[in-house]
Amino acid sequence: MDSEKALQIRQKIRQRFLFSGMTLVLYFAFALNWTDLGSGLREPLGDSSITGSLLFFVLLIVVFIGFEILFIRYSTRRSSRDSFRQA
Repeated sequence: MDSEKALQIRQKIRQRFLFSGMTLVLYFAFALNWTDLGSGLREPLGDSSITGSLLFFVLLIVVFIGFEILFIRYSTRRSSRDSFRQA
């Protein structure tokens, strides 16, 4: 019984590390705005005053929220499946 619980905890930790790793990669991608690679993002998009960097920032927020929703759904689905097996 304890080994099952430890296995579940290890799986959740692995999932959280994967989520955190993807988040760090995306933050690093955003940090490229201040390098020569991101120089194109600093320009306004078309005739608007919105820059590529601002749009990228907004999209990152949406992606982070989406990641968190996916992580929570996966975790709750998995925990409900595990509790069903134990019953």
